[in-house]
Amino acid sequence: MKFFTLIFTVFCLGNLLFAQDQSLGFPTGTDTLPKVQNTLNFASKPGKLSVYKDERITKIEDFVRTGEGSIEGVKIDGYRVLIFFDMSKTVVEQQKAYFLSMYNQHKAYVDYMAPNYRVRVGNFRTELEAEKLKQEILPLFPTAIVVSDKIQLPDLNAPATNP
Repeated sequence: MKFFTLIFTVFCLGNLLFAQDQSLGFPTGTDTLPKVQNTLNFASKPGKLSVYKDERITKIEDFVRTGEGSIEGVKIDGYRVLIFFDMSKTVVEQQKAYFLSMYNQHKAYVDYMAPNYRVRVGNFRTELEAEKLKQEILPLFPTAIVVSDKIQLPDLNAPATNP
C-alpha cells in the first residue's frame, strides 16, 4: 500500500512541476504575432464580392410568410362589441345565432379564452362606432362591452353608410 501511495505522490508532484508551462497557451512574444496594418489604403483596387443564395432559403422565407395573412384577410387594430361569454359552446352558439337573426349586417365571431367562449361582433375602426352598436343592443345583451381587437379590413365594394 505504501508503494502505491509513493507512486501516486510522485506522479502528482511530476504533474505540478509542469503546471506552469506555457507551451500550450497563447504566445507571449511580439515576434510571433502577425503584423497589423493600422492605416487604410484608399488607392487600392476595390474588391469583388459574390453572394450565392441557396434556393432553399427562398422556400423557407415563403413558408414563414404564409402565416402573415390569415384566411379572413389582413387584420388591423380596431374594436368589437363583446356581447356574451359562457363556458358552454352550445349556449354561446345560440347567442350568436340570436344576434345574427336580428343584426345580420354585422359579422359575429366565437373564440375561446379559457375558461369561456366569447361572442364578439362587428368590425369597427373607431371606438365610437362600436359604442353606437353597443347602445342599440344593450336591451337585448345587458353585459355588452366594447373591446379592442384585431379586425378585418372593411369591404371596399360595400356602399358606405352615413351615420
